[in-house]
Amino acid sequence: MKRYRLSRNERRRLQEDTGDLAETIATDVYSGYSRFVDAPWFDGRRESGAVLEVKSALSTLGSGADGRFRLWREQHEKLVEHDRDGSARYAFVLFDVSGREPTALLKQREPATVGRQIGARGGWGPSGHDSQGEQYKLPISAVFEDYDS
Repeated sequence: MKRYRLSRNERRRLQEDTGDLAETIATDVYSGYSRFVDAPWFDGRRESGAVLEVKSALSTLGSGADGRFRLWREQHEKLVEHDRDGSARYAFVLFDVSGREPTALLKQREPATVGRQIGARGGWGPSGHDSQGEQYKLPISAVFEDYDS
């Protein structure tokens, strides 16, 4: 797990678009990935063809509930297929907003490992968005086992 301290500008951006900020941080921290915003199933790519899909969550939502990472089945299956040669990863970015100054925690996971977690926790379900297919909301503790909000 990597800890990343947010700059003042990044703390402002956190209020606007957590996904875009997470992609920027992850492609900076995990060097060699350039952002590839035109791809529907990944966010960063290396010259070697390796891909990185970035998922973000807030530690606590405005309602007080714990945040979750939202994953899409079709996207996940493409990552699993691409990872047959070890060239796809998820980068999970948890924005810990519990303290005075928010920080980002980062962790990479193999798509197959994430898939096993989803299966063990009941599998995919409807998203309510016909165009996006099935989803799974992965709890923070499934990725950051030692995180205590």
